[in-house]
Amino acid sequence: MRTLTIVGSTALMMWLVASGISLAAGHSWTTTTGDVRVACPLTVGGSFEARTMALAGRLSLDPATTVLAGELSVDLKTLDTGISLRNHHMLDNYLEVQKSEDFETAVLSDIDVGSLTSGIAKGQNRFTARLHLHGTTQAVAGKATMSERGSSVDVEASFPIRISDYAIPAPRYLGVGVKNEVVVHVVFVADKIS
Repeated sequence: MRTLTIVGSTALMMWLVASGISLAAGHSWTTTTGDVRVACPLTVGGSFEARTMALAGRLSLDPATTVLAGELSVDLKTLDTGISLRNHHMLDNYLEVQKSEDFETAVLSDIDVGSLTSGIAKGQNRFTARLHLHGTTQAVAGKATMSERGSSVDVEASFPIRISDYAIPAPRYLGVGVKNEVVVHVVFVADKIS
C-alpha cells in the first residue's frame, strides 16, 4: 500500500526525461500533495480502498543513468479503509505496523525511467522500481501519466502488487478475504527544488 506514493514521483521523473527538461547537478523534485489509494478486491466480489495522503519524498536524476536517486515513502499507519475494525485488522494483523519502524512505511527506490529515453512525453509511460514493504523488497512495474504546470508536475500512476510477495498473511475475516493482487493508484504534485 505504501507503493502508491513512490509511483507518482517516478512518473514525474520519467516525464522530465521524456520532455528533455535538463536537470543540472543538485536539482531535485519533491512531492507536495498526494492521494494514495490501494484497490483491494474481495474474494466474494466487491472491493474496498485503503487511502492516505501521507506521501513524502525527494528524487534527483543523474544524466548518466536512467535510475533516479532518492526515494519516496508512505506512512502506512495513516491508511484508512473507512471502517475502524477493518483498519485495525489491516494495520495490526496484516501490515503489522507495530512490529518495527521497518514495517511502518512503504518505500519506493531505484526508479528506472529508461523506457522514456526515447522521447515519449505524453500518454501512459512504463517504469520499474523497487518497493520495500513489510520488511521485504521486490521489483514492481507500472504505468504513469503526467503533465507540466509551471514549475510543478501533476502525476497519476498505478501498479499492481501481490500481497504474498511481501510475506503479508492472506487478509481474511469471517470467511471473506482480499485477493492476492491489489492495485496501488497515486495522484500527486511534485515541485522542482533549486
